Amino acid sequence: MGRAVVYTRLSLELALGVLYAASSPSKLLAYAVPPLLHTLSMMSDGWLLLDRRESVTGYVSVLQSLQDGFRVMRCDHSLLGGDWIDKRQAKLPEPIYGVFVMLEAVRLAETESPVPDEDAHALVVGLGVGTTPSALVTHGINTTTVEIDPAVYDYAVKYFDLRENNPPVLEDAVGYTSALAATAPETFDYIVHDVFTGGAEPVPLFTLEFLQGLATLLKPNGVVAINYAGDLALPAPGIVFRTIKHVFPTCRVFREVPRDEVAFSRGGVDFTNMVIFCTKTSAPLTFRMPTRADHFQSAIRQEFMRLQHEIPQAELLSAGDAGILRNNDTSALVAWHDQSALGHWAIMRTVLPAWVWERW
Repeated sequence: MGRAVVYTRLSLELALGVLYAASSPSKLLAYAVPPLLHTLSMMSDGWLLLDRRESVTGYVSVLQSLQDGFRVMRCDHSLLGGDWIDKRQAKLPEPIYGVFVMLEAVRLAETESPVPDEDAHALVVGLGVGTTPSALVTHGINTTTVEIDPAVYDYAVKYFDLRENNPPVLEDAVGYTSALAATAPETFDYIVHDVFTGGAEPVPLFTLEFLQGLATLLKPNGVVAINYAGDLALPAPGIVFRTIKHVFPTCRVFREVPRDEVAFSRGGVDFTNMVIFCTKTSAPLTFRMPTRADHFQSAIRQEFMRLQHEIPQAELLSAGDAGILRNNDTSALVAWHDQSALGHWAIMRTVLPAWVWERW
């Protein structure tokens, strides 16, 4: 209804509650005072807790910064995405993270037989706040989204204006894609793989067998985009990339932002979001430049859809042959989870204040 605090969903619900209490007084209303005071204390810090729920992947909440004008979805100690709430005049919400916009560049890959958006089919594994699937749907692409956590889906619809043109698939992506690959191979022109939690990869979704299933679902000239977050100073990203290359022969990797050389020289940490684009063919992978129709006059899309910071593949594979991930052999990746999660924890506490993580 408006940008002021009084027009937020929470303030209006509080006002409605006061009216009910005035019209029907009861001693039981005393039980409402402690949570009310707690809620008001949140707003005094410039943050608004819009919703929260314990769900299948952890503690999921939606927070809004009243001072800076953005809204985010949190799952445990990860941010699944967010939007600038004061920039909704555009055709799509303006996301706060560039990496989800980079995933949209899967449409920009140049193939031998370009597919018009209205004829294309896309599979998105992992929803977040819905930045990428909403963009694909807005372009007219028939988009199927797979998300294991119903709370994430509900909040994406309720608070982030999720666009859809197919019913959501609310189940484990491993079982769903395996069954679909057996019955409907070569269905999708684009596949977006966007799963991550708490600094540790959901290992089953990066195994050779799962990626082979995605390759089966991808059309011969299709393109897959894989979002991966990790510390490039550790072996884990190389293990994942080597497994991907075992399935998809042609790949290019782009990081969200350049490496912070000062931080790297001090602590040796190079944690970054990156997108790995791959095809099933041996032809070189190139991208056309985005146009106004691609980025919807969105400033962040104009900036990040150009894919500026490419990572040399030799850098990812410099650790030598560390094997590949298989369903029955994931120890090489799991061994680095604790260290990766600690690095992710430290970074997340600079993205949002520590007390925000601790309270909400």
